Amino acid sequence: MKIYGAYLKTVDGNVHFDNVALSDEVFMNAHIVSISGRAEKALDKDLAATFAFDPEGVTEYMCDYRYAEYWCRPFFGKELWQVHNRTQGMLYKKNNGAWGAILPLVSDDYKCELYGSERGAEAKLFSWCEKLKECSAPAFVWCEGGDPYALFKTCAKAAAKYLGNGLKTIDEREYPEILEYLGWCSWDAMEIRVNEEGLLKKAREFKEKNIPVKWMLIDDMWGEVHEFYGAKYENRPQMFELMHNSTLYDFAADPVRFPGGLKETVKKLNGEGMAVGVWHPTTGYWAGVTKDGPIAKKLKDDLLTAKCGYLIPSYETEKAYRFYSAFHDYLEISGAQFVKIDNQTMTNRYYRDFDSVGSVARQFHAAIERSVNEHFGGAMINCMGMGSEDMFNRSDSPVSRCSDDFKPDDREWFRKHIQQCSYNCLVQGQFYFEDWDMWWSNDGQALKNSVIRAVSGGPIYVSDQLDKSDPEVLLPLVLSDGRILRCDRPATPTRDCLTVDPRINESIFKLQNVCGKAGVIAAFDLRRDEGMEEGFISPAEVEGLEGEEFAVYEHFSREFKVLRRDEKLPVTLKNSDHFKLFIIVPLKNGGCVIGRTDKYISPATVREGEDKPFEKGPYAYVKDRKIYFGE
Repeated sequence: MKIYGAYLKTVDGNVHFDNVALSDEVFMNAHIVSISGRAEKALDKDLAATFAFDPEGVTEYMCDYRYAEYWCRPFFGKELWQVHNRTQGMLYKKNNGAWGAILPLVSDDYKCELYGSERGAEAKLFSWCEKLKECSAPAFVWCEGGDPYALFKTCAKAAAKYLGNGLKTIDEREYPEILEYLGWCSWDAMEIRVNEEGLLKKAREFKEKNIPVKWMLIDDMWGEVHEFYGAKYENRPQMFELMHNSTLYDFAADPVRFPGGLKETVKKLNGEGMAVGVWHPTTGYWAGVTKDGPIAKKLKDDLLTAKCGYLIPSYETEKAYRFYSAFHDYLEISGAQFVKIDNQTMTNRYYRDFDSVGSVARQFHAAIERSVNEHFGGAMINCMGMGSEDMFNRSDSPVSRCSDDFKPDDREWFRKHIQQCSYNCLVQGQFYFEDWDMWWSNDGQALKNSVIRAVSGGPIYVSDQLDKSDPEVLLPLVLSDGRILRCDRPATPTRDCLTVDPRINESIFKLQNVCGKAGVIAAFDLRRDEGMEEGFISPAEVEGLEGEEFAVYEHFSREFKVLRRDEKLPVTLKNSDHFKLFIIVPLKNGGCVIGRTDKYISPATVREGEDKPFEKGPYAYVKDRKIYFGE
């Protein structure tokens, strides 16, 4: 890789090329590119240092960029000057057939993002704090090779070791046991009107319909928010305006909607067979905490006033820890078993100028991680936190959202959602199990949404309204006790889809994953134009799948084929609502067990070495390269 043209920029707008150095050192089979320089005046807080880079020979690429403050999505290009602003991960393909991956870093003080410019591709470093005169920091880690999936793994492991801040890769994180089961979230069903009566009705509905949902997440906003009292809204924009201008009065449930308190509600839900998790934002509520309320009085030394005027937790570790620990004390005593913490990528919005981005993110995440570990054994869903400053500074929590909010019954949203999640998994999935968000089991996109979550490798939970849950859509995802038939890792696109925009690609879009020794491929049509689309699937497309001969079973049509490893099976999709799910199982002496045919991830219903599923139901097996069905 060629790196050149480094300079510093100071607060007065001047650019300094002198006394700036670049280095490219080999570290754990990857390269760490760093910049070092110092100026007489403070460096610009939004652009302290930059340099150009050229991997040389790039023909096409995918940029995972931050399009909103807290969410990322893919951009596809061919020219380096087109590299999208705020890129946090880049995968490229070269004219010699090699692949390359770049992972911008967040160090002690500086955050790096990639941009396109008249110079080509650039790395830009900034601190969001106007006090630093020196920029001596790693910018990004990169490597090249023949396996695109291995490259990001190599970059992630090198980054975690080099940063030395306690960051773990996904294989070092423990998936929460409670999230191994099917769940339900109150948000899209009840929104800020969530109440005990509705939660109990929903729990009883699941029991009556024999849908084995095992946990409920009480979402926005269950707490005591006095701005809600007497407030009216006629539509969602007005509701969001109310939410985002409201504060948390105390660590307690709203006394009107939860008349016996949160502990009593959780006890009742436990009696209906539901474990309970509770949502809250990093800031208490969206506009912080009430300035003359009990929290402000009890924890006044642990709060600060942001420049926007909100009273929020301090970012300093010990102060932030006291805030979160007090909050989590209440939730734990109330019976909550896990938390979902929202509004995480907010460093620039609330803590800008207090301290550098790296320092702020490292400190407040240390506080959150410590408190969640102590109160909930690390069981947490991180949300609205795809900024790299957050991704690189969580030590233990294993699960993170990888998409913006679910939109019911929206075909175009689904197209955006599946590509957003799958490409984000290439980057963020190196560190976290990915949460593909809640969804509805009864809308027009329900079946597609169920299939991608089956393949996702992350938690599965719906947000169905009262009386709306559909058992026919949900039961193929789980065993009788509600345990998810979960794939082993975050789902990612197949190799032929990695650097090509699926909305204009001339072939089908495919997600791949593994479940034990079996592979899974889900095929969709994501093009903007309606009409028949053709492509292929192959066992060789599943990363890490071992074997030379495979049984290939399509879930919906029950079609069966035996394929060699590199052999291709033609696939035709009639339109954007047509999709297929392939189970790919290695053959041994011409035989294997496909598993339960009424479940999406059928291999998860079979224990290794056994000849039929461990739960009774319809199943398929292969003998002498022919498929048979049994009960």
